Amino acid sequence: MDQALHDAIASVIPNCYGTVAPPEAVAPYAVWQRIGGDSSEYLDPADEPQVDKSQVQIRIFCTDVLEPKLKMRALTTALASHEWLVVRPMSGFRDDFDHDMSLFVAERDFEVIV
Repeated sequence: MDQALHDAIASVIPNCYGTVAPPEAVAPYAVWQRIGGDSSEYLDPADEPQVDKSQVQIRIFCTDVLEPKLKMRALTTALASHEWLVVRPMSGFRDDFDHDMSLFVAERDFEVIV
């Protein structure tokens, strides 16, 4: 799931990082991380289905105040149409400003089911 989700995000925002962006990351960029979820794992891995339901937070960092909002809208649309990941927003997105980096941020939580 992780690689598929990363690739789906990177198709909209190419500068994409898991958990934390490097100090030299160039905006616009996205950071995603698991923040919770459920799994259905069995003692015998041959028993299907192995369900992975995760809560994932995605943050988009940009230099312009409007850009993260537009990118979040585009990303939400792209994730909803993924061919085999089921991705649903868990809430509306939140605006923020990172004073340390002087970047505008849009943040949203998603449920991702494999």
